[in-house]
Amino acid sequence: MPHLTNNIFDELLENIKGDVHVDKLRRSMVATDGSIYKVEPACVVYPKDEEDVRHALGFAYNYGLSVHSRGAGSGLCGSAIGKGLILDFSKYMNKLLKIDYENQYFECEPGYRFGELEEELKGSGLFFPPDPSSGEYATFGGMFGTNASGAHSVKYGNVSDYIEDAFFYLSDGSGYSLSKIREMEIQKLPDTFRKLAFLYENNKSIIHNNYPNVKYNVSGYNMRDLVNNNKLDLSKLIAGSEGTLAVVTKMRFRLKKKPAFNSLIVAYFDDIVSSSKAVQQILPMKPSGIEIMDKSLLQIAKDNDETLRDKIPDGVDNVLLIEFDGNDKDKLENTSQQAQDMLRDESLTENIYLAITEEDKARFWAIRKAAVPILYKLKGKKKILALIEDAAVPTDKLVEYFEGVYAILKKNSVDFVVYGHIAKGLMHTRPLLNLKDPHDIDLLKNIADDFFSLINSLGGSISGEHGDGRIRTQYIKKQYPEIYELFHDVKHLFDESNLFNPEIKTHHDNNQISKFLRYGKDYRSEDLKNKLLMWPEQFVDEVEKCHGCSKCTTVTTATRMCPIYKFTRDEAASPKAKANILRMLISGSIDEESLYEKAFQHVIDHCVNCGSCYSECPSNVNIPKMSIEARGQYEKKFGSSLENKLIVNAELAGRTTRKFSKFIGFPMKLKAARKIGEIFTGVSAEREFITFPSKSLYERVSHKEGAGDIKVLYFAGCYASYIKPEIGEAAVKVLERMAVETIIPEQHCCGLPMLSKGMVKKAKNKIKANLEKWGKLLENVDYVVVTCSSCGLSLTQEWSYLVDDDTIDVIKDKFIHISDFINKFRSRLQLNETSKKIAYHMPCHLKLQKACNSSIDMLSSISGMQVEDLASHCCGIAGSWGISAKNYPLSVEIASPMLNKLNTSEADYGVTDCPTCRMQMEHLSSKKIKHPVEVLSECLK
Repeated sequence: MPHLTNNIFDELLENIKGDVHVDKLRRSMVATDGSIYKVEPACVVYPKDEEDVRHALGFAYNYGLSVHSRGAGSGLCGSAIGKGLILDFSKYMNKLLKIDYENQYFECEPGYRFGELEEELKGSGLFFPPDPSSGEYATFGGMFGTNASGAHSVKYGNVSDYIEDAFFYLSDGSGYSLSKIREMEIQKLPDTFRKLAFLYENNKSIIHNNYPNVKYNVSGYNMRDLVNNNKLDLSKLIAGSEGTLAVVTKMRFRLKKKPAFNSLIVAYFDDIVSSSKAVQQILPMKPSGIEIMDKSLLQIAKDNDETLRDKIPDGVDNVLLIEFDGNDKDKLENTSQQAQDMLRDESLTENIYLAITEEDKARFWAIRKAAVPILYKLKGKKKILALIEDAAVPTDKLVEYFEGVYAILKKNSVDFVVYGHIAKGLMHTRPLLNLKDPHDIDLLKNIADDFFSLINSLGGSISGEHGDGRIRTQYIKKQYPEIYELFHDVKHLFDESNLFNPEIKTHHDNNQISKFLRYGKDYRSEDLKNKLLMWPEQFVDEVEKCHGCSKCTTVTTATRMCPIYKFTRDEAASPKAKANILRMLISGSIDEESLYEKAFQHVIDHCVNCGSCYSECPSNVNIPKMSIEARGQYEKKFGSSLENKLIVNAELAGRTTRKFSKFIGFPMKLKAARKIGEIFTGVSAEREFITFPSKSLYERVSHKEGAGDIKVLYFAGCYASYIKPEIGEAAVKVLERMAVETIIPEQHCCGLPMLSKGMVKKAKNKIKANLEKWGKLLENVDYVVVTCSSCGLSLTQEWSYLVDDDTIDVIKDKFIHISDFINKFRSRLQLNETSKKIAYHMPCHLKLQKACNSSIDMLSSISGMQVEDLASHCCGIAGSWGISAKNYPLSVEIASPMLNKLNTSEADYGVTDCPTCRMQMEHLSSKKIKHPVEVLSECLK
């Protein structure tokens, strides 16, 4: 690649409507994917349309710059990274262009995600069969580029089986569609494709005789059946080419009718040979999928999902998930029973569980889908690696496969885990290695070489569905010794200048597997100096725990995840971006002073401390805590803005201004007055001015209320203390009716608002002030009850970031959300029947807590109450983030899906546990908004 200077990229900036980034932080954010590699590009382009793509390709062609297409960046092989120009389709070119339910097809741009399609197809009776485990966040561009398959491909095939058309560009900027080429006779084709057809015809016999006899194979290029009836079909050649032949900008895929019924058999085995034999016996019954998971994965599943503990027995070696589907329920049940009988009759296993409910089925499939990220929870320096995870062998060779791979790993004294699509002979075997350890780095090639020899001897393919990438390209020449040069001919025809992903597929380097490692022999990391938070888990380890799976870029309601990323699709907003730039910091890739630069803090400021990514990340990487640390370091050096100081001090304002708040509030009803305030404070003029009732909660209730055999400390929080004391009054009233003695001590802000703004010292002071006021009271109460979901998160999680005190553990043990408390002692309450309809929004901070469903369960228990779960994204206000004028428009956009549901519902009012969620709902809805305990209080007899 030629030497490039930033001013050369001005040409791109002038011609691209999308985004162009050449700064180191932005480039580093896409220097990694889901693989073990890291390659920093020269430039990142987020094209808005095909014209942008043409300009970017023209620029790359003129300057000899390599081009690397990228979707979600979830690939395991390093195909979405490179030294040149990253062409990232995830931000703008991510649209569903057309869906035709009658004719069963859809058209989309490459950044459109499988998870989005699944949501679109709900209730239609249609589905897209290839379902990779990363489907929630995988893009169709990436899926087409790797010819992805998934758990059900044994019956339904790969992505290439469903492609109807695609528009693509070659490296010289010329554009074509699969359908137009397919319609033309060979003699009339453009020169490139006519030569390709002749290349195929002249080598047809040798081509067809040199692919392994396995159905699932994405190694090299698929040159089979290129020409039929004097027509050239490129669909299976470009599918699986990993961006080395063309840049695809539009695709059209077929859909299928979804079978009406399915059954899931969960069968446990004592050894891998028995499960292999079971697969061979079941395959003739035509299952829709058979997946295997070994004991390591099962143990982690048990540890992290208590609902599975009774269903996964101890001491088993592995489990098969055996699924059948169809439209004839009786036939399906009969087949399912035959399979179970066979397993018992052949003495393969007696330990069989039939998943009956859809929830049960979903739970087991969820483990399998999250297998890779979940396995990163394994403790220790050694991590599971995508190294020998993608080979496919004939299913009659499964026993030999397992015996061989076990022997290879035993010889090298390497532990490993096994899971994958055993019905296809495709095992995801993952060795555990430490890529900071020179010894383990040396093992990479040794293990991979031996593994290739095994797979080749069994007539298999080294790459079954994930692709070749940087990790397996070196084996393609050995996989196809007689047609490897034909692959070079194909590459030259499509990409004469060798610009498209030049290090993938046709680049032969015997040592490529151990080059450009994210970690490696030369990698060093240094802990952050003078950390503000406590890190018993170790700051460096937490940063490095993120392996780039990209689940945090999910954009549907399948997860809450990051609301800012969902609605901006900006890489800087993704949770993994924070881990990436912090890893740069601790590894010395950027100067330690970079922490205090605006560009660095701009990325950190995209974290709004909703906590969803921490909770929903399968590896539980604590991005919010890392962001608090980074923001706190900045705040310690430069102080806080006036806006932040105002926003976080609801307690101070309530204490000092409530007696004359209404006099301030009157002029602030005028938008012109609020506009002036916005100029000076940064608080949005669109937001209603918050006024405080003249009497706080502590002037409405006594220090002690009620009497009974249960004693609780009620922590009201700032909102129920000073802004809506009615919530606190309702809570006290309900507790009194339950024969509960309620202590309402003097209390201060929980500290969460300060912490989310990096005001670590102020937050710590608030925590200490609370602990001092509570004294020995904690020892004498049975529970610590809260009504505010954010206060609950602060007490149970964030207080331990700042205070190393046994008292924090006591609070955690005694903590309970009020709805959970009411459910626990529901028999103590007598309620009137009601005909009210309510629409409930679960706050992000409640969703993170153990009893997250407690409020909706409580409300549903009220006789006659009709409860609609809004089940949507974040409300958009994200604590105090959406109060800021600069964030207001995006805050409203994020809120729109949930608010549309609320406003179009027949609910009498909306309900939520979170103060700021309530403010957002009141701001954007004409419906009255209440706290769950207020609703229940109104139903008391």
